[in-house]
Amino acid sequence: MNTLKQLEKHLLHAKSQKDSEVFWRLARALCLQEEFKLAELYELSYDDFQLALDVLKNWRLDRYTKTKERLKELVDARPE
Repeated sequence: MNTLKQLEKHLLHAKSQKDSEVFWRLARALCLQEEFKLAELYELSYDDFQLALDVLKNWRLDRYTKTKERLKELVDARPE
């Protein structure tokens, strides 16, 4: 499963609200070029931390292509 699909799955079906919030803030920061406190990643489980790193890697590699658009879709689709 690709990284953005994993992120979407995690955002929609997170085990904890706290983890979900960290991922929403990360996605929003990457999409909108906002600040993000990297220390928040240390609060995640190891698997979630690894997913966050994968998201960052993919964003870095593809930020001018579909990844940027996909992140924007995820941020815009956030349930209230």
